[in-house]
Amino acid sequence: SSGINAEYGGRLGIVKFNKEKTLNWLVGKVDKVINAMKENGVEPGFNSLLSDKEYQRYAVGVVSDYISATLSSDLHDRLGIEVASYEEEKPAKRQKLAEPEEPVKEKKGAKIKAPKQTKSQRDLANVNTKGMKSMASFFKKK
Repeated sequence: SSGINAEYGGRLGIVKFNKEKTLNWLVGKVDKVINAMKENGVEPGFNSLLSDKEYQRYAVGVVSDYISATLSSDLHDRLGIEVASYEEEKPAKRQKLAEPEEPVKEKKGAKIKAPKQTKSQRDLANVNTKGMKSMASFFKKK
């Protein structure tokens, strides 16, 4: 019951996209999302008295996040849901704060402290490397 028609001729399998089957399958997925939301007590809004149409609109939005825009538009049309109504309810993304116009001036006498090294890092810095090959020598052409 997927959204494809498969015809097998010889060794070559030909697959053709069937929009009607795909939309029927997606409507079934929307119904499953609605049922899962109701069974688990998930409410798409702050109002506890939601109509089935509100659940359906939210479930279509959830399914639409995983399909192409054209297929999403067709699904909205099939179920009689306006595309704009879902888009208006999406939470706004965080906006980046504008950078200050004047750069922050650093204190002249301020010293930048180096992060403290662990004992193993200090020991590694004190290792005698005399007579050892450098790392770059391993990557040269022979």
